[in-house]
Amino acid sequence: MKETGRRGGAHTLLRRWDAFCDGVTAMLFVVGALFMFAMVVTRYGFAWSDPSVEIIVRYLMIWGTFIGVSAGVRYGVNIRFTLIEHLLGDAGKRVLRTFAHLVTLRIALALAISGYTLAEETQMFNEVMPTALRWPVWPFHAAICAGGVLLSVQVIRSIVDVWRADADLTADAADGGTI
Repeated sequence: MKETGRRGGAHTLLRRWDAFCDGVTAMLFVVGALFMFAMVVTRYGFAWSDPSVEIIVRYLMIWGTFIGVSAGVRYGVNIRFTLIEHLLGDAGKRVLRTFAHLVTLRIALALAISGYTLAEETQMFNEVMPTALRWPVWPFHAAICAGGVLLSVQVIRSIVDVWRADADLTADAADGGTI
């Protein structure tokens, strides 16, 4: 018999996507830390430093941040109005969380659009890093667009979770809640 609901194919696909995003975020931060460590060793140990490394680390951290910010919504550790939520019943909590998610969705969509525009402009003018690497800048600016899109997806998932019939509105992230 085909499984549906929370353990069905779509849920499994979303869990795998979440694991992939978490892994990419972790990899970006680890690689950035390794690059930064190598830069410190070469700068202070050998009196040599290439400014390209600093730029690479900066953009790895930017990519990691913009991809990882969606995890805050997924795990429910984003900024919420918990004091007000404690005063409300289930219906009020659903409305307040939905309103907060809709505001976040608007910001996420604005980030996605502006990130796309920024990447498109830097690609159009063929901007490159002002270092020895001479890499194009637009892939690094695309992090804003990617982060906005991923955040939008997570916010929409959170809105759906809030309005699920079996949603536990009292669960916190520490308790394993999905909201």
